[in-house]
Amino acid sequence: MIDPMAGALVGVRVVHFAAAMLLLGVVSFAAFIAPTELVAPRRRLVRGMEALLVLLIALSSVAWLALEAGAAGKGWSDVLAPSTWLTVLSATDFGSAWIWHLALSAVLVAALPLPRSLRLFVLLFSDGLLLFSLGFVGHAAVQAGLLGLGHRLNHALHVLAAGFWVGSLLPLLACLVALNRAALRASATRALLRFSGLGHIAVAVTILTGLADMLLTLGHLPLDWSSPYQALFAAKLALVVLMLGIALGNRYVLTPRLAAHPADARRGLIIGTIAELVLGAGVIVLVSAFATFDPV
Repeated sequence: MIDPMAGALVGVRVVHFAAAMLLLGVVSFAAFIAPTELVAPRRRLVRGMEALLVLLIALSSVAWLALEAGAAGKGWSDVLAPSTWLTVLSATDFGSAWIWHLALSAVLVAALPLPRSLRLFVLLFSDGLLLFSLGFVGHAAVQAGLLGLGHRLNHALHVLAAGFWVGSLLPLLACLVALNRAALRASATRALLRFSGLGHIAVAVTILTGLADMLLTLGHLPLDWSSPYQALFAAKLALVVLMLGIALGNRYVLTPRLAAHPADARRGLIIGTIAELVLGAGVIVLVSAFATFDPV
């Protein structure tokens, strides 16, 4: 039977990871990937998404701290005890990292009323740092010394790269849908070309740092499926391999067919990107779940 507090913590992690990743993707497209003519008619929608995602990040940051306090204290009675929160923040490695995390969440909230250009810059920079800071909590934070520091930095880079990959899928899907409209096709095509190089880098960094993270945490492939941690980690690897296969198929099979068979290629790209989104959501759930188990 799943411990209710552990289940609640998994749910909060899912919301937090998903919101932070989506914000990175949405703001990246609005700031420098999608051409102005593609973004301008949707600025109200984009701004609403920014506000919603920032709110979810801020609330889940506090909820994550509260649940960690409950887990470290006497259970649910400490979830709403500010004194226990302060103890966690001042006396644990998680708390040391989470002070910065809460500060970055506050910066995201404070950025919402800013003028567009400044707002996008602050949101992009702060959300990137917030995702990076997640590398300093969890299993990567257990090791000490230079190896521990290397593990934290590797995990932080992994979360940031994965955040851009997964978070960009929703705005990427919007660009693919825009290809069906003749008036927007040129702008959508430019956005896809701009994303292509960045997407390659993000996927490569995600894969390489993910493999390094696995070796630094487990020291081997997750082959012992009697271990909850290894079983969930293996499931995550399987989903990532599927995502990688779809991403490669989209880029090197379907994209070249856009000129000769535009309708079929666009349909295939949209279906493939939706599949990546679903698999990416599954990865977020699995990562949030196996973080509650010992890495053995």
